[in-house]
Order: sequence, then structure tokens, then C-alpha cells
Amino acid sequence: MKMSLGSRARNRRALIRTILRWAFYSALMILFYLFSCNPIIRGFCPLLLIPLATAVAMKEGDLASGVFGMLCGLMMDIANGNSLVGFYALWLLFACPCISLLSRFLIKVNFVSHFVLNLAVSALIALLDMLFLHWVWEGTQSAVSFVRVVLPSYFGAVLFSIPIYFLISLVVSRLRPEDKSNLDASANNAEEQENNDSE
Repeated sequence: MKMSLGSRARNRRALIRTILRWAFYSALMILFYLFSCNPIIRGFCPLLLIPLATAVAMKEGDLASGVFGMLCGLMMDIANGNSLVGFYALWLLFACPCISLLSRFLIKVNFVSHFVLNLAVSALIALLDMLFLHWVWEGTQSAVSFVRVVLPSYFGAVLFSIPIYFLISLVVSRLRPEDKSNLDASANNAEEQENNDSE
């Protein structure tokens, strides 16, 4: 009975930590969205939602990171105002689960791999942004948009990727149980089940 109560308490603590972790991610998403709408430096609006989505994708599962990436993309669509609705959401919905799977099975999770993956995602979206949202509509004048709008925005997304990664890593280290404690909890649950079966 004591083990059952201990197991329930651990599960409750894990649930609370998960809720707090996602609440923090959501608060950052809203903060970065507000910053995109009202940049502190006039004419310089780094797309902070891209490194936020990629950092969360490296730390969370593929489904959750895909949904979070899509929400970050929708926030970018709304903040941009002149983009096609769903443009950024589509690309982040595709990129974030890929990053999550790569982080789980192929690459080491650290700030260097995050920087490289974020750079790749930012470069890809910048290219698509330039092609579909500027060149198609502006033609030869799109070179001005590239220098004044596209380049500074995506450069900011790459520049701020490291501090955002460390911030997300800090949140995850504080609000996610360690793997060892999860294994211990699983072992205790299995032992408890065996005891109940024997009785």
C-alpha cells in the first residue's frame, strides 16, 4: 500500500512538472510573438520563435514538438501579417518532428547540434520566404527586401539560438525527472505488481 501511494505521488509530481514545463514553453512563445509584433530595435525583428521551436524539438517527443512547432509557425504567420496563413506553420510542423527524431536516434543533444540544426531550418525557411513571399510579388525589388528584412530577421534567429537553447535546457533539467528516477519508478511499479499478483 505504501508503495502504491509513493507511486501515485511520483506520477502526480511528474504530471505537475510536465504541465509547468509546457506552460513555460507557451509563455516564451507568447513573449517572442509579442516581441515580433513590437520589436525593441526599430527595423530589426529576429525570428525568435524558430530557435524556440527547434530547441523544444530537441528536448521533447516528435508529436509534441510538431504541434508546438506548428503553433510557433502560426504565431509567426500572424505577426508577419503579409504572409500566407500557415506558411511558417507548415515548415515548422515538418521540421520539428524531424529534429526530435534526429535528436533521439542519430545526433548528440547539445548546443552545437542545436546551432547547426537551427541554422539549417532558418536557412531553408529564409530561402522559401524569399522565394514565395518576396520574389514572386516584388520581382527585381526583392533584393531590397532581402537585405533590409529577410537577412536581419533570420540572422537574429541564428544569433539567439544558443541562449534560447541553454534556457530550454535549464527548464528541462529542472522540470523533467531524470531517466534514472523513471527507471527506478518502473522497477518499483513492476515489483509492486508482482507483490499484488502473489497475494
